[in-house]
Amino acid sequence: LEGGGSTVNLPAGRITIEGLAGGWRLAGGATVLGEGILRGTPGRPIFALDAIPVFGKTVAVKLAGDLLIHPHQGQIEIIERVGMEEYIASVVAAEMNPKWPERALAAQAIVARSYAASRWMERNDQAWQLHWHFGVDMAYHGWRSDHDAVIRAIAPTRGEVLMFRGFPVLALFHASSGGRTEAFSRIKPGVFAADGRTSMADAMPIVEDPAALPGAAGLNLSASHGEWKADIPLPEVTKALQDWSAKARGRPTFGVVEGISIGERYADSGRVGTVSIRHRLDGQARFLTMAATDFRMAVSPVRIRSTWWDRCVIAAKAPGYLVLQGRGFGHGCGLSQVSAWHLARQGVSPEDIVARFYAGARIERKY
Repeated sequence: LEGGGSTVNLPAGRITIEGLAGGWRLAGGATVLGEGILRGTPGRPIFALDAIPVFGKTVAVKLAGDLLIHPHQGQIEIIERVGMEEYIASVVAAEMNPKWPERALAAQAIVARSYAASRWMERNDQAWQLHWHFGVDMAYHGWRSDHDAVIRAIAPTRGEVLMFRGFPVLALFHASSGGRTEAFSRIKPGVFAADGRTSMADAMPIVEDPAALPGAAGLNLSASHGEWKADIPLPEVTKALQDWSAKARGRPTFGVVEGISIGERYADSGRVGTVSIRHRLDGQARFLTMAATDFRMAVSPVRIRSTWWDRCVIAAKAPGYLVLQGRGFGHGCGLSQVSAWHLARQGVSPEDIVARFYAGARIERKY
């Protein structure tokens, strides 16, 4: 442990760190002002901790980088300092099946590296640049002993980054496009490059993706990643929307949901832009319009697998059901992972796979 101008060798075992105003301390030890660093043996997992996600279950992770102990508003942030390629290997192993073809893993590495480089530039002056949870940035599960195959697969792409107008691209990706991608400007409206001024919209336009449905079928995922169907009881929709409303100020208040229909649909991507909701509040029928992306995330991004809906009806059978039929899985912008699997099996290079989904950007080797 290095902190407060001194170095202390810590014994193996559980370490408890307590956050204090302006600093921190090890349990039973002296108070340290400012930051401290826990150093391990490079390349070996030396730290294990339980990471609390934005949503979902707590995840146990092993970390091989240095740990920065950063006091923040009377609490502490534990931040791993790790090299880019080690980080990308873990992201690829968490975001894509490590047993998939090497070309698919390598394509995912280019995309993830581009995203990470963009965040690094944007947050370079902050204590940390990338969050470990996919609900904030990308999934990162730390060090694992089975990463060797992934490391070998992505090695040829070392340093390759998607660039647009001089900046790395905040390259989004998802499970399956269903046959056509969505525009970046609709998924991340108002998001710019690291300079805060350069629009990224043209880097990720809508593109046709004929590899998506064959990819889903080849992986035996047609029912979830190809053409899917969802029957969701209206009471569950009501509760989900009420819970969503209660989580942040300024969100609309929902009564009992009675009807849902498609509002706006984007002609170019086929995806639903807004949802019209009829609900009963204080004894009166009321109507709300909600962004389809918000509706999907509020109700269930797993059951409502995308916003590309071919059918949206209310089934009258008690207690009433929202019946949706749609295509794809995820927000639909950027790389479609099942498509990458299919293209890789056809012998398409990682760079050519990536180029299909980021038509406005180009790949450059930066290191």
